[in-house]
Amino acid sequence: MNGETDIPPNAPAPLSPPECDLRGYDFMPLFGHRLFCGRLYTQCTDAEFRAALRLWWAAWNQVPAGSLPRDDRALATLADFGRDLRAWRRVRGRALDGFVACSDGRLYHPLLAREAVRAHVGRLRAQRRRNDDAERLRRWRDARADALDMPSDTHDNTPAKRVSSGVDSNSQSDSDPTAARPAARPPGAGARDVAGMIARTGDLTGRGTRQARALVGQWMKMAGDDAALLDGVLHDAQALRPADPVAWVRASLHQRTGGDGTARATHLAAWDAIPNLRGI
Repeated sequence: MNGETDIPPNAPAPLSPPECDLRGYDFMPLFGHRLFCGRLYTQCTDAEFRAALRLWWAAWNQVPAGSLPRDDRALATLADFGRDLRAWRRVRGRALDGFVACSDGRLYHPLLAREAVRAHVGRLRAQRRRNDDAERLRRWRDARADALDMPSDTHDNTPAKRVSSGVDSNSQSDSDPTAARPAARPPGAGARDVAGMIARTGDLTGRGTRQARALVGQWMKMAGDDAALLDGVLHDAQALRPADPVAWVRASLHQRTGGDGTARATHLAAWDAIPNLRGI
């Protein structure tokens, strides 16, 4: 270790891979029992011990982790000696105790390199878990957004016909005014209606499309899937511009539904009460 750039013959391979990067990792194991019972602590001066600990921490944050450059100027700076190479060389031997020169021209500490590799593997695993969680959350949000964009009811304007024994159901009902007809239902919220409510929600709250879509989903649940009710509340909110639009919309929906989301059921019951008159 006396030379600065020369690589000793038969130098071992680097003790940590070149991609081992722990920068930003604020924890380094100290192994206090091993440190304070070893020769680094029992046989060195205060200046040597302080320089050694500084170099351990510097090696932990180098790339590859657990290694140091062999240049004395760089080592003096890392050991907090600045440009005082004479003072650095007085403590150099003890401060670099345990470091070995490897074939890539850097100094490696076996204990630090081993722990750095373990920490790097754990860091990669944690990053993969975070990426997997983020991907699952993205897929869930996309599926939820697609579900909100789909119309709640689909209607075919073409008159439905049922053929039974060659008789048209429409002609049969015309000949028999008392024949039962399916109950009429109000149109549901289509994709255009939902998109409009999302746009109004974003305008009211100042939130992005995803957050506005989530609010519309919550409010639709409060409204019992009554798009007309929620649309009216949003129009009122745009006209009044309350200070807290989210709380105002929730309070309005709670008041208009009685807090139990029965507005849509009441709305449909009103349609069922319409008499089955011929020609309507």
